[in-house]
Amino acid sequence: MPGQQTTRYVYDSVTAVAGQTTFNFFQTFAGKTDLQSNLTTNKLDSSESMVIKSIFVATNSTATLAGHSNLNITVGNQVVLKDFNLAFNSTNRGVCYDRLHSGRNSSAEVEIRLLTDIVIPPQVNFKATLELAENTTLVGENVTLGFKGYGTIFSAGSTF
Repeated sequence: MPGQQTTRYVYDSVTAVAGQTTFNFFQTFAGKTDLQSNLTTNKLDSSESMVIKSIFVATNSTATLAGHSNLNITVGNQVVLKDFNLAFNSTNRGVCYDRLHSGRNSSAEVEIRLLTDIVIPPQVNFKATLELAENTTLVGENVTLGFKGYGTIFSAGSTF
């Protein structure tokens, strides 16, 4: 595919209500600032694609990622990551899935390096859902989900 090879990071934040345990990412973009999401739609442009190498989840205060959770990622009509539990990578109580690093010391942020890549092709819808076991969120807290990896972006080349 023609285009410029690059690293890519896409993210989306959800502002919680009190006690919220289910968060839907990459589904609603209306009224979000650039700090809350770097996308305006839940699919990449016709000349863009992405290979997800790691997943990053962060909260900004009382919501904890150390309890059991379910993370589901859907690309097109296929669930490519189903009922993934973030708890083993949060805090330093367990061994990370990738066994390349130890768990973080914070229960408010988690990064998971994937052993199998997830591909987001051009013009294909994608979304993610995170369910937390504990309802410790307060009104106005942000929960952010980010995908890091490689991608291809539009390259005008000599057409301009």
